[in-house]
Parts: sequence; structure tokens; C-alpha cells
Amino acid sequence: MIRPAEFVRRFEVPTRLAHWALAVPFLLLLITGLTNYLPRLKALAIGGFRVFAWAHVLLGFAMVVIAVLVVLSLLRSRSMRGDAETLAAFGDDDVRWLEHEALALTGQHTAAPRVGKFNAGQKLNAAISALATIGLLGTGVILGINTFSKSVFTVGITGMSFSWHTLIALATIPVVLGHIYLSALNPATRESLRGITRGFVRRDWAQRHHPDWVPRDD
Repeated sequence: MIRPAEFVRRFEVPTRLAHWALAVPFLLLLITGLTNYLPRLKALAIGGFRVFAWAHVLLGFAMVVIAVLVVLSLLRSRSMRGDAETLAAFGDDDVRWLEHEALALTGQHTAAPRVGKFNAGQKLNAAISALATIGLLGTGVILGINTFSKSVFTVGITGMSFSWHTLIALATIPVVLGHIYLSALNPATRESLRGITRGFVRRDWAQRHHPDWVPRDD
């Protein structure tokens, strides 16, 4: 049970739903897409249809619908718009945070800058994920349509889309793995997983990692 004195609300329901509505199919698309590099899985077929190839195409079109619904929800939800605006705001404090983290990796100790609701790493992750999703959906729609009809797009456009689709997907893998590690495995930051699943995080954790955001104790 959440005890208000010990926890602080981090995300409202619309933001949490949007996160998982995008994250789950994105991961499934990544997994089904990677079967292209595993010949035995790539060739797995039922009734003459390659299972993972068709799953990837159908999930891709579903992802387009989900993305549109998330954008519409963004327009309607004040809490989602607030989170999106905060994520998109990048200033001097974010640059100092990145410098601090870079120096920490080399063993140097510097004073950590104060952080609001999101640190610069989270903002960069959101920006990269958004751009990657747009790129993958754009190229994926072309490839998906080409699966059903070869007469809509030229061979050149299809080939270029496939190359970009593959490149973006492969470049996204370390970002996704890093995000999963920090949110679910790293002891110092995995409290954030509670925030995106249940909506609350521990107050003491928030005061350490996001001191300019967490409400002060009464």
C-alpha cells in the first residue's frame, strides 16, 4: 500500500498508459525484426506464411494506430502535455548534468547539479526514442505496404527504406538496453520503474535524484 508520507506521485495515469502502449509493441517489433538475423526463426512458417515476418508487419501497423492515439491523448491530457514539455526543455543545467556524469565516468568527483523532474539523460533518451519511432514507423509503413503490393513504391524507395529501417533499429538497441538496465536493474535508479508502473516513487529517492521537482515535506 502506498503511504503518502513516504511516497510522492511521479506520473499520472495518461502518461503511464502512453509509455506502456508504446514500449510494449516497440519491444515486440524489435524482437520480431531481429529474427531476420536468425535463419531458423526467420524461416518458421505456418500455412505458407512466415510467422515472425507477418507478426512484424501486423504489429507495425498496430503501432501506427497506437502512436496516433497517443498523440491525440497528448492533446487532451494536461498531465501528459506537462511531462512532454518538461522532457523537451533542455537548458544549461542539463549540459552541466551531462558534464558531471561524463567526469564521474572518469573517476572525477564534481558537485552534482540540481535536477528537476527529468535529468538530461532521460531527456536525451526520450528525444532519441521519439525520433527513432518516427523513423521506424515512416520506413516501416513503406515496407509494410510493399508486403501487400509491389506496385505502390519503386524498388529504389523500398530498398532505401529497408536500409534506413534496419540502421535505425540496430542503432536503437543499445538505447533500449540501457533504458531497461537503468529502470529495472541498476539499484540507484530502478525506483523509477515504480513511478511508471504504479505512479509513485519513494520521497527520499526523489529528493536525492530530482531535488528541484519533488514537493517538500510539510
